[in-house]
Amino acid sequence: MAADQVCFTLIGLLPEAKSFSEQQLKDDLQSNNVDVKREALKEVIRLIVNGERFSHLLMTVIRFVMPSQDHMIKKLLLLFWEVVPKYGPDGKLLQEMILVCDAYRKDLQHPNEFIRGSTLRFLCKLKEPELLEPLMPAIQQCLEHRHAYVRRNAVLAIFTIYKNFDHLIPDAPEKMLRFLEQEQDASCKRNAFMMLLHVSQSSALEYLVSRLDQVHNFGDILQLIIVELIYKVCHTKPSERLRFVRCIYTLLQSSSPAVRYEAAGTLITLSSVPSALKAAASCYINLILKESDNNVKLIVLSRLKDLRRYHERILQDLVMDIVQIIGKLYLV
Repeated sequence: MAADQVCFTLIGLLPEAKSFSEQQLKDDLQSNNVDVKREALKEVIRLIVNGERFSHLLMTVIRFVMPSQDHMIKKLLLLFWEVVPKYGPDGKLLQEMILVCDAYRKDLQHPNEFIRGSTLRFLCKLKEPELLEPLMPAIQQCLEHRHAYVRRNAVLAIFTIYKNFDHLIPDAPEKMLRFLEQEQDASCKRNAFMMLLHVSQSSALEYLVSRLDQVHNFGDILQLIIVELIYKVCHTKPSERLRFVRCIYTLLQSSSPAVRYEAAGTLITLSSVPSALKAAASCYINLILKESDNNVKLIVLSRLKDLRRYHERILQDLVMDIVQIIGKLYLV
C-alpha cells in the first residue's frame, strides 16, 4: 500500500498460500459455492494488503459477493472495503463506491442487530466524507434501535465522524445530550458521555449537574468518565471545585474498586482540607485490605507513600488502620 495511505489491518501471507490469477479469483468470486467465494475474498484481501491492485474485481465483488447473506462473507467484506483503494489515478472517488455506499445503507437497516453493529464499527474506520455523508440519516436512526449493541456502536460512529468531519453532523453534541437523557443502558450512556467529554465539555457538564444526586446509581463505567470530567473541569476552572467535591465524596463509596481508586486520587488533587485527605487515605487503606491482587496492593501502597510525603500528619491519625495492612501483608 502507498506510504501515505492509512491502513488499519495487516494480514500476513501463509507459507503454504496458493498463487491465484486474477481470472481465477474472478471465477471463484462468481461461484455459487459459499466456501469457494469466502476463500477467494480472503485471498483478494491478502493480496490488496500486500500491495496488489484489483480495480477490475470491484464490480465482481459488488455484483456477486455483496448480495450474499452469509455472515462470514459480510465480515470479510468489511475488511475488503477497509483496505481496497477507493480513489482512481485522478484522485477522484471511484464511481463503484456509490453502489457500495447504498449496500451499507441497507446493512444499517438490516433486521440483524449484529450486522448493523459491525457495519457501524466499520464506518468508524472510513476516512472518506463522500461515502459517509449519504449514510448519516441511517446512522442516526440506529440511535433509536431496540438493541443496546446497535445504539452503543451508533454513538461511537457518530463520535468518530464528528471528530473527523464535524460538518457532516454539526448538531452531534446536542443529539448526544438528548440521547443521554433518555438512554438506560450503562455502556451506551458511557459512550455518549465520553463523546461529550471530548467534543463538548459544556454539554457533559450540563448533564452531570442535572444528575448530581443520581451519580451513585450510575454504572461504574460511567462513574469513571465522570471522575475524569470533574478532574479536567476543576483543573481548568478552580472555582468549580467546591461544586463537585461532594460528588467525589459520593464516588468514594462506589461498589467499583477502580472508581474508588480514581475518586480518591482526584480528591487529593482537588482539596488539601484534612477531612478530604483523610477520606482519600481511608479509601486507599480499604482498597488494600479488600483487594486480593498483590500488584494492585503495591500500586495503591505507592499512592499512600506519596500521600505520606506531603501529609504525614493525616496518616498518623490512621496508624491503626495501616497496622492492619502490615498484618495482612505478613499473612499473605
